[in-house]
Amino acid sequence: MPVVHPVIVGIGQITCRPDEYPETMHPLELAKIAAACAAEDCRCPAVLGRADSVTVINVFSHAYGDPAGLLCEMLGIRPRVREYTAMGGNTPQWLVNRTADRIARGEIAIAILAGAEAMHSAPAGTRDNWLKDPGGLGVPEMVGDTRWGSTPHEMLHHARYPLEVYPLYENALRAARGMSVAENRSFLAEYCARFSKIASENPRAWFRKARSSDEIGTVTDRNRMVNFPYTKYMNPIMNVNQAAAVIMTGSDTARNLGIPQGKWVYLHGGADGTDRWFLSERDDFTSSPVVREVASACLSMAGRQIGEMDLFDLYSCFPSATLLQAREIGLDLERLPPLTITGGLPYFGGPGNSYTLHAVVEAVERLRKTPDRVAFISALGWYFTKFSAGIYSGREPDRSWDRKGQDALQKRLDSGRGPGLDMAPKGAAAVEAYTVMHNRRGEPDYAIVAARLESGERCWAMTEKDPDLFRAMEEEEFVGKKGRMTPGDGGPNLIAF
Repeated sequence: MPVVHPVIVGIGQITCRPDEYPETMHPLELAKIAAACAAEDCRCPAVLGRADSVTVINVFSHAYGDPAGLLCEMLGIRPRVREYTAMGGNTPQWLVNRTADRIARGEIAIAILAGAEAMHSAPAGTRDNWLKDPGGLGVPEMVGDTRWGSTPHEMLHHARYPLEVYPLYENALRAARGMSVAENRSFLAEYCARFSKIASENPRAWFRKARSSDEIGTVTDRNRMVNFPYTKYMNPIMNVNQAAAVIMTGSDTARNLGIPQGKWVYLHGGADGTDRWFLSERDDFTSSPVVREVASACLSMAGRQIGEMDLFDLYSCFPSATLLQAREIGLDLERLPPLTITGGLPYFGGPGNSYTLHAVVEAVERLRKTPDRVAFISALGWYFTKFSAGIYSGREPDRSWDRKGQDALQKRLDSGRGPGLDMAPKGAAAVEAYTVMHNRRGEPDYAIVAARLESGERCWAMTEKDPDLFRAMEEEEFVGKKGRMTPGDGGPNLIAF
């Protein structure tokens, strides 16, 4: 009996720019188009009706009671499994890996994975006209880890959202690499310009203009500082209308349906993991055990080395996310290969939780043209919290899909112990990581600091609103700088320098 390999056989995506699509569409309309394109792509119109599983990735731009059920109604299909995911940028690759498991075990035969956002249309007052649930569809199964990414104590100190947390990593990485603030600014601008150029050559990118390093790195009225050291042009853009869908099945089913083998792209490896969930529990802001362990497991499953990868799309919400991944998987930050095939979230577009599904679609397109090449795709949730990776090729694997090592991988991640946390710190502390957040006028507004007490315990703090201090924090190296901690007494702890 031949080995059954999980394969992607159909892909579809749409980028709905206002100049090309004057009529606004709600997210599931975009998802319907992407799914229909995926069915057409695999040259098997009957495949949608044969699907026994439909999963919709968590949607930010509109609240549906049963997104998967509604999408199925719009497509005119009745799969026995309808799912909706938890939040997390890791979700698309996690879903691909999970779906491959289910296909390999014979639990499902054909699966549709879809994600869509219409954030650009949502603020324009069009939501009132968007599709409402007609009722009676029931509640879909929620899959994935639904935990929030920060503790109340972390949120008290404004470590609440990715745009506040990833700059902490960036500044810590800069210091660990021995770079000055000016050197790091130049490095980031050049790095981002390479992503922008890739997006400019991608017809599905939201931004088709290639921005220069000077344009990206120089603070102007149009390119204000947002979250030091990141300017606006270094931040992900969620204000997009984009959707993607993939159809997965087993190689036996694909053969029986008559789907041309030139359409098949195989999964050679896949792994998922979660780090210690909260930032306060992490060892530091310059490493990521979950990236290291998951990438290693993924490569081992595929029987490959990182140097054998021809294509990368490392999750790129912020530069530090991609750079730390690159460092952990063994790439040289001074001689990086292209780390995106789409252009990344700041330039291709960041459709909420579903960005990586677009990266998978792009990889499949390229691997069909050059089947011998191999692609490494990664996806991150929260703050290096949830991580998934997949290895793809147009060539059939020489081994069956088997992820028996997943439990052991997660046990290794769970066994680590981070520093203790002092929630009411007093006395001397050294800055471990920090950022200065700016308001919409580009003015410095507040600073977030993670520090270590002399005991080695971590603590969180903010500073007084001091423009001179904020200016110094953006011109000098503050990682390692000593300050005095004062407990917050119900408010944020304060650090003074």
